[in-house]
Amino acid sequence: MKILKSIGAVVAGFVAVFALAVLTDILLVAVHVLPAMEHPELYSDTLYGLIFLYTALYSAVGGYLTAWLAPSKPIAHALVLGLLGTLASSLGAVANWSKAAGHEWYPIALIVIAIPACWLGGRLYVRSKAGNTAT
Repeated sequence: MKILKSIGAVVAGFVAVFALAVLTDILLVAVHVLPAMEHPELYSDTLYGLIFLYTALYSAVGGYLTAWLAPSKPIAHALVLGLLGTLASSLGAVANWSKAAGHEWYPIALIVIAIPACWLGGRLYVRSKAGNTAT
């Protein structure tokens, strides 16, 4: 049963990161901050930077959620989420490399940030838990 809780914690974190990022993309396209996804040539480094920032933030949130749901070893679970994010980002980079022409830093940055952002989320959870038990 513990393994199912562990898997569930990581899956929940992954789904949360994915859903938050996709919903934010949709919202920003709807309010005309981002161009339609069918037009990657209209994306600038500034827009990719914005997407990178909220993706990194959501990865930390996913790490926090995963750590909170983990039955034990919360940071280890957050790191597993980070590894899964690294894998997903790597696959996305390979699949979409030609669309990133001139902005190759972006898919590479997503790969690089996945583990540290998820670790940070897990660490923040552990610190908040330690702070709550001291009161």
